[in-house]
Amino acid sequence: MEDESKTADGRRRWQQWTEEQARAALAELAQSGLSLGKFAAFKGISVRRLAYWRTRLAEAGSPRFVGVDVSTARAATEGRVEIVVGDLTVRVREELDADRVARLVEALARRHREC
Repeated sequence: MEDESKTADGRRRWQQWTEEQARAALAELAQSGLSLGKFAAFKGISVRRLAYWRTRLAEAGSPRFVGVDVSTARAATEGRVEIVVGDLTVRVREELDADRVARLVEALARRHREC
């Protein structure tokens, strides 16, 4: 990502990112508070490259449900389930329909990625 290899006429040479490099750049973008365009201009990175990796990594890490035994945590959570996706936390009553909760988490994650 920071490698400044150049062509003979001084232009920067394009280099493919690894997933680690893309995750690092997207984490830095999230921490910066800048818009995608401003961050890309500041870092000298293509907006298309950032957008591509954000989409690619979001698809790979789409929210999915994992069975969890909440019977032992019932007293502590008072009948609520907490779902954490990245820096997004959703708390719902455990008796809610799983499909409804799945749609809610998916919509929130999609909205969160767009911000």
